[in-house]
Amino acid sequence: MHTSVIIPTHNRAEILGRVLSYYACQAKPDQDFEILVVDDGSTDGTESIFDNLKDAEINGGTGILAGYKDRILTVKKGWYLPDTDESLFIGKSSLFVRYIGIRKSGRSTARNVGIGFSAYPLIIFADDDIFVEPEFIKKHSAAHANDDRLVVMGKVIHTQDLDNPFSATWKLKDINTAFLSTGNASVLKKYIVKAGLFDERYTVYGWEDFDLGIHLQEIGVHSIKRKIYGYHYDPPTKFIAPREVYAKEKERGISAVYFYAGHQLKWVARFTLIHSRFLRAFFKTLGHGNWFLSKKRISFFKGMMLLIVRYKGYFDGIDEGKKKSDG
Repeated sequence: MHTSVIIPTHNRAEILGRVLSYYACQAKPDQDFEILVVDDGSTDGTESIFDNLKDAEINGGTGILAGYKDRILTVKKGWYLPDTDESLFIGKSSLFVRYIGIRKSGRSTARNVGIGFSAYPLIIFADDDIFVEPEFIKKHSAAHANDDRLVVMGKVIHTQDLDNPFSATWKLKDINTAFLSTGNASVLKKYIVKAGLFDERYTVYGWEDFDLGIHLQEIGVHSIKRKIYGYHYDPPTKFIAPREVYAKEKERGISAVYFYAGHQLKWVARFTLIHSRFLRAFFKTLGHGNWFLSKKRISFFKGMMLLIVRYKGYFDGIDEGKKKSDG
């Protein structure tokens, strides 16, 4: 099946080229595929990676793209050969890439813009820090051959090895029971459109894919798990800045409040921890005063400190989200 891979990105120029090199080494799928990189307001020179692509007309007059003309800054397309030399593979080839630069709008808008520009019926969602196995696209396409009313969920393995991400093995933290999680998933575009696309009121990180998953389920789409592997790069803890982790988790907490407000289901409450008084009090106490923000890097007690930073940020985000919704 002809396939469009949508990769939203923001300030990941350093790793994005490496990620694309793995798509350039894909086993030949049964049909053509394209890569759509939607640059959500990057300021780190991400656009320069695609300097060799040709400028394309911004066509947003009708359809999904009709409401995005004021957000789209740059559109380029053409054949792209990643510079990164990954010695793991043989037969690296060029990719057909559409690069779309937009004003900073959030991941929901970025993905919707990508859907609007996509040329093919099958959409694969992936992240800009996930390295894909050689048969990634071929396996996703084949999984839809007998039943097209599917969300196909691949597996995401966390790795700290940037040079050989495939060396990582499955861990408990890699369990994912979500109906739709956009790090490694595929679904036909016609069902995404019918479900209403991504809710663009999720302007900060988190839960927008779970939200769309609920709406896909409501229109009769089913979710299945398949052994299609993507390897998510997690920097070693010694390279992680507490402020960045805290800020990201705080955004996820803010989004959790909006997610639960729209879907007050038991499993949503359980997933979001929206009513978890004990955990909230526990991590609020451990992280009192946000003492960890004075640290440049996470090194002290490593795993425990990272846990405190994440959950303190998350519950602070829930508190802020509740205040906003009450106000």
